Amino acid sequence: MRNLHRIVSAAAVTLAGFAAGLQSGPVDAGTLERLKSYGKITLCADRDLLPHSSSAMDPPGFDVEVAHEVARHLELELGFQWVAAFKGHRAIRNLYSGDCDIFMGLPNDKDFLKEAFRLDVTEPYYTGGFAVLLSKDAPSTNLEDYKTKGVAVDIMTVPDFRLFERGFERKLYYGTAKVVEAMKSGEVQAALVPALEAGWLAHTHGELGLRVLDRTEKQYIYPMGFGLRKKEQDLKQAINEALAKIEASGRLKELREKYGVVDLKPEDGSTPEKKAAVEGGSGEKAAPTQVAEAKVDAAAPAAGSAASSLESDFPSDPASIKKGYSLYKQACYKCHGPNGVSGGTRPDVRMFAGDHYEMFAIVQAGIVDRGMPAWNDYLTETEMKQIVVYIKSLPKPE
Repeated sequence: MRNLHRIVSAAAVTLAGFAAGLQSGPVDAGTLERLKSYGKITLCADRDLLPHSSSAMDPPGFDVEVAHEVARHLELELGFQWVAAFKGHRAIRNLYSGDCDIFMGLPNDKDFLKEAFRLDVTEPYYTGGFAVLLSKDAPSTNLEDYKTKGVAVDIMTVPDFRLFERGFERKLYYGTAKVVEAMKSGEVQAALVPALEAGWLAHTHGELGLRVLDRTEKQYIYPMGFGLRKKEQDLKQAINEALAKIEASGRLKELREKYGVVDLKPEDGSTPEKKAAVEGGSGEKAAPTQVAEAKVDAAAPAAGSAASSLESDFPSDPASIKKGYSLYKQACYKCHGPNGVSGGTRPDVRMFAGDHYEMFAIVQAGIVDRGMPAWNDYLTETEMKQIVVYIKSLPKPE
């Protein structure tokens, strides 16, 4: 993610090697006691990612201030391990390796936790996701009314794909701040963007009269909690108890107001916290605010597998290829060119020498050093496979 509400690229890894590093250990019942013996709990945070965090501490950021409150209730000092959140799962490896104890802003979401199976997430300290942001002169609060006029989105985020699928005219920008600039200039009137950032920018740019709606579609809502190692259940329980006390005292409400946090609610009136149970089997991708694990359930078949195994894993029927073409136009052509014909700035995907599984691994995990995002963070496994099938169907250049 380029920020805490945008999961962005993870470095390309071999699936087998990555999976080998994700073995879970036994539950550690003494984590809190160990931390108390040190007198400190360490937070992984980005040093320059307001409204989430800032090493300058002016202001510290919403996540940092909530973490300070929790540490105080646990009678611990708060320490920091500064990471680059845009590096995706490479940033969260600091949590796996023990360089930090908590990682803020991860989704309490069934699908996410199934994938990131070494992690656990506490009860939420706010309910975030993607919110409707309106300019001062926007005539309607119904997003459908802007379907043909154009809705601003941050490129390569969940709303970018979902609105595309629903036939919305999208106006693409890099970052919520750019969306706000477009609203200021009159280019757009409506946007669907990360809620925490939208609330912060509306809060700090009151002169623009921006409005952030607290009602949005259920698919765009994610209860956000503290991420920690799954085996450390005593620490999870202690943080949950601390959060309950901070909420009851009114302090959490004060911090939400300070940073303009809008706690999102579904338009249909259901409870956001039930999202995992309601949508757990829907196939909808989770949108954790900072990072997500690369999937490891698509390992290549053993050598000598029959061609039928490939067809089973990567169906190449006309409908799958057609869907892959549609997804390619949405996700890939801007860099790799129409129909895989590169304009020279990015590799010609038709020349990729690896097999379907190797291409899938790259699409899935991305290549961060070359600017390629981890599409695992935005697309389902089926969608990524359809892109691979479409690319593999293209004729090789002569």
